[in-house]
Parts: sequence; structure tokens; C-alpha cells
Amino acid sequence: MSTTSTKTVASKPADANVKPSQEPRTVKAWPGGIPNARTVMENTLGMAYTPVLIMQGLTILINKLPATQQLYERMNATYSAETIHIFGSLIITTAVYWALGLLFMFADLTERPRWLLKYKVQPWKRVGPKEYAKICAIVLRNQIFVNIPLSVVMGNYIAPFRGMRTNLPLPGVLETVGTWWFCLWCTEIGFFYVHRLFHSPRFYATFHKKHHEYTAPVALASTYCTMTEHALSNLMPVILGLCILGSHWSMIVMYFCDLEIGTLCTHSGYNIPYCHRALTHDYHHYAFNENFGPIGVLDAFYGTSNNFKRIMKEAQARHNGDYDMASRDVLAQLAQWEVEKEERERKAIYGES
Repeated sequence: MSTTSTKTVASKPADANVKPSQEPRTVKAWPGGIPNARTVMENTLGMAYTPVLIMQGLTILINKLPATQQLYERMNATYSAETIHIFGSLIITTAVYWALGLLFMFADLTERPRWLLKYKVQPWKRVGPKEYAKICAIVLRNQIFVNIPLSVVMGNYIAPFRGMRTNLPLPGVLETVGTWWFCLWCTEIGFFYVHRLFHSPRFYATFHKKHHEYTAPVALASTYCTMTEHALSNLMPVILGLCILGSHWSMIVMYFCDLEIGTLCTHSGYNIPYCHRALTHDYHHYAFNENFGPIGVLDAFYGTSNNFKRIMKEAQARHNGDYDMASRDVLAQLAQWEVEKEERERKAIYGES
């Protein structure tokens, strides 16, 4: 059993033989390890969807408040629908992204709060200040040169064409929940196919390799990518369902903020209970050719999550069904991939045999 599992896990990622173009990037380990830390992996699917339920509940509650009704009346009396779509959406979604992303960055750089460290998926990996500066620069570039132009197009052309209102009446319970589920399926379809296409040999090096520089991803690295990938993979699938439905502006804000929270958590490297699960996507950053989709439905259909599921099942069998120990076992194997890959890169650069 153990021999078969090891061979399955330790097979080379698809990009293992890509010749590096620069000095190997080094991600430092946590100094001295994490004292008394135990990576807690148990975060069930139901627990992971708690943020979604909270976001939907808050949206429904806020939209029913008399103060919200008054706010929308004043907002639409003061600003045009185009202005609300462009600047309102940009300000709110950007603030949410940086607020949560910077909190995770603070935890990574300071090892505070200490209780959070036990949820670190890869406690032997650490992204330092210089790496974070590089990540933040790319994220800002994408927001300036992709988010802003796309918001202008959305506000001036797409929203009026699709009748995406900013005024009263506000969506009720059924519209809120229905919009979220419809848009989630559109995101699953759009993101899966674009993401998988970018992993093909023809497009990977040009469009997607930058995002995979981090096999131990951090929250802000969720949009560390080329501008083409950011537009076609990160944003277009999210906009797709909203445009089809002609959704109200409040639904746009709700869904974008929910997706931002989700992608930040899945890239954070912390598998925090009752938050979006990080382990599945961490495995993608290691294994390269598995777990493409955000919710896993199309991965199950195409069999692109079979290896991950088999590895986890075999690891659980070795540890008498202990999911936490099985996850740590798999991550240890994946860490060996990283060591071997960096060694290959070092030898390729310095001409060592």
C-alpha cells in the first residue's frame, strides 16, 4: 500500500522539466518551526460554506433595513447608475480584498496571532517581506490595468445594456439566493475551462506560469498572475452569471465580495474551520494538473480530482481513518516534490549534473 501511494504522490508535476529563466526563488521556512503547532485539516464541506451563508444572510438583512432603503434613494439621487457601478463596485471590492489579504499577510510576517498558526497547511514554508512586496506590486498592477478598465466598460456599456439596476426595489430572499447559486455554476464552468486551458503546454508558460511560482500560496497571491489571466480567468467567469441575469448592483457587490473572500481563504495557506478550504487548492499548486475548478463538480466529471481523492483515501487507510494525519502525510510528500524541483532548477542554472 505505502509503495503504491508514494509513487502516486511523488510523480513529477507537468512543468517539472521547464527550464527556469532566472535564479530559483527561495521561500524560507518558518524559523525554528512553529512551536506546539498541529496543522488542523478537519474542515468539512458544510463548515467551509459558512462564509457563503453569512454573506447571503447579511445581504438579505441589510437590504431589508429602512436605513438601506433611504441610502439607496439618496445614492441614486446624487450619483448616476454608471458612477455607482464603476466607483461603488471598485471601492467596495478593492477594500474587501486588501483588508482580508493584509490580515493574512500580517499573520505570515509576524506569526501573530499565535492561535492561527496551528491551521497553517504548509508550516515548513514561509513567504518573506521581499516576496510579499513583489506580490503586492503585481496585484496592484492587475487592479489598475484590468479591474478599472473592466469596471468602466461594465458601468458604461454592459450594465445599461443588461438593465442592471442600482435603484429600488432591492432584491428579496429568493432573488438573492437564486442569483448566488446561478452565478456559482457559471463561475465553475467559466473558471474550470479557462484554467484548464491555461494549463495546456501551448498557453501555460505565457499566461499561467507566473501564478504557479508559489507552490505554498498566500492570500494576496490569489491574483498574482498575468493581466490576461486576471481578466479571462479571475474576472470574466465571475461577471458571466451576473450579466446573464442582469443582476441588481447589490447582487454584484455581494457575489464579488463572496468570491474574493473565498479565493483569499483558499490561497491563504490556512485551513481554518468554517472558512473556505485551502488544502484542495494547495494540492493544485503542487500537483499542477488536478483540482482546476472552484467547487470541484467539473473536476469530478472529468476525473481531474481522482488522483487527489485516491491519495487522500490511501493516506487515511495508513492512519486508521485519521483525516488530519492523512493530510499531513500527503503534504509531506508534496513538500518533497518542492525540494526535488528546486534542486533540478539549481542544477539547470549552474550547469551541474
